Amino acid sequence: MASPTVTELSVRSESVQRLYFLYLADRFDVNRRYQRKLVWSAAEKQRLVDSILRDLPIPLILVAEIGLGADNSFEVIDGLQRLNAIFSFIENEIPGVNGEFFDLDALADTKSRKDEGTLTQRMPVMSRERSVRFCNYSIALSVFRAHSSNSVDEVFRRINSGGRRLSRQELRQAGTISPLANLVRIISSRIRSDTSPGDSVPLRLMPQLSITNYDLDYGVDVKDIFWVRHGILRREDVRTSLDEQVILDVLVDCLVDPTPNTSSDARDEYYNFSENVEGEDDSARSCQITAAITAYGRDDLERDVMRSYDVLRGVLDDRDARFATLVGVRRGGYSPRYFHAIFMAIFELMFKERMRVKDAQMIADKLSGITRGQGPLSIPGGSDWTGDAKRASFDAVKGVLRPAFEDAGHSEDFGRYGWAWQVETIMGNALVEQQMFDCKQGLLRLDQSREFDSSCLGKITKTMSAMANMGRDSVGYIMLGIADKQEDANRIASIDGISVQHFKKRFAIVGIEREAVVRGEDMNIYWTWLMQKLREAKTLDRRLAAQVVADARLANYAGHLVGILKVRSIGEPAFYGQDLYERSGSETRKLSTPDYTRVFSRFLGAN
Repeated sequence: MASPTVTELSVRSESVQRLYFLYLADRFDVNRRYQRKLVWSAAEKQRLVDSILRDLPIPLILVAEIGLGADNSFEVIDGLQRLNAIFSFIENEIPGVNGEFFDLDALADTKSRKDEGTLTQRMPVMSRERSVRFCNYSIALSVFRAHSSNSVDEVFRRINSGGRRLSRQELRQAGTISPLANLVRIISSRIRSDTSPGDSVPLRLMPQLSITNYDLDYGVDVKDIFWVRHGILRREDVRTSLDEQVILDVLVDCLVDPTPNTSSDARDEYYNFSENVEGEDDSARSCQITAAITAYGRDDLERDVMRSYDVLRGVLDDRDARFATLVGVRRGGYSPRYFHAIFMAIFELMFKERMRVKDAQMIADKLSGITRGQGPLSIPGGSDWTGDAKRASFDAVKGVLRPAFEDAGHSEDFGRYGWAWQVETIMGNALVEQQMFDCKQGLLRLDQSREFDSSCLGKITKTMSAMANMGRDSVGYIMLGIADKQEDANRIASIDGISVQHFKKRFAIVGIEREAVVRGEDMNIYWTWLMQKLREAKTLDRRLAAQVVADARLANYAGHLVGILKVRSIGEPAFYGQDLYERSGSETRKLSTPDYTRVFSRFLGAN
């Protein structure tokens, strides 16, 4: 592994006040390709705050400077948890160890945000003197400029390779750039519902992606994460990325034939991970797994793994059962290997034997108590799991579940299991970046008439044009059947008699199957009618309309059918009638003629 080449290195002293200014300006970035999640508890954050208030030294913050001059930003290499703790205290998310909250009037930026209503002063308030002293505390900021992102990755890995608080899987993942590491990270993030549109995220938005034990208005509550909710892993297991290790093991078994042994050493070799930070030549296993991913297709593998996950999760949701309880794991026990075996059985039935779910209720019945007594699934403990033992477990579960599956044929039924993960990923990304996302509760009015809302269709098609104008590679989504206003969700629950499901307290899933019922139509007929409305929209570019309709699909999520309208560029600006629109944040904005050049410039220089 090549040594990182650093062109400049400096250490400077910055006040907490100055760091907070940079934070608000989104000058601190977090690269999720290698960075850990925000995992500090409130108590850990409070201890750091207390050290600052006592004027005790804290470790320096290491950042990589990206860009030049006023447009530069700082990629956080070491100190993510510390920075978040400091800013959480300043913004009154946590009190100090004595229970007092930072005085928002002590700092110009927080006072301004309090006056705007963005921040709210919590009680009891810390004295102005102590709050000002906290803001004036100086922190050592070590800044370096590197030749490439590889240099940044390697610095991160060197720092964390000796970190005693990192788990083995976190050490494997830290700074590793490989198809396997990327797949593990992406799939794990989708299952945890802490996705983001890209690898780089402003530190200010990271709390939305944090894992928390508290009932907060942001972040991911650890008890609601699939692994914890279903008794597969403990809360601390998720915090130390054991969920990513489970996904690693599953991916290896999806790709490698014959079924390989599972062990800590084998995992290291698939990652080409070594305690020696200098590294060595790629191991045979890392070359094997990279070649297997290439042969399968990275996107295809991600899709097939997530569809298999959706089937299992959908079965559990329909039965309203915890995985551990359904399969018969003893109370207080945890079941990652049982999950692994059952997941692999579903994956192989669907994507190796080309079958699909025929009877979800039967799957639940077959899985009930499968691990108890002399049941067909008995998995030994121990740190290693041999390939022969795994293969026997996979085949045993397949034999039990096979009657609940049928030949898939050549058609794809989007109303069945398999796309819920995409709905969650799109909504999760929208919490971080709203520009390429919009949602509508449906296309029927919520008044007594329940008529088709042509003005809503106009807003949708206008938004499509705006999204398509954000660049040649831009991709946006408009979701039908998701309300972003609670009053709309309440109205729908009242007039349509449905149960509303929520995603992270932000989006209300109401589905559009209720609109088919209102119109007295079969869902397929109603969906076809909606797509025809899109095709016939007079002001929408015909090529864009055809593309959106071709990509459109229905997904079964939380017991409702959600329409997914994917918006891609047509390779050039898309006019809406005689006008051009673009997205600005969550708004769709009509452009004046002088601004047209900005849109056209996004499509120059590409084939």
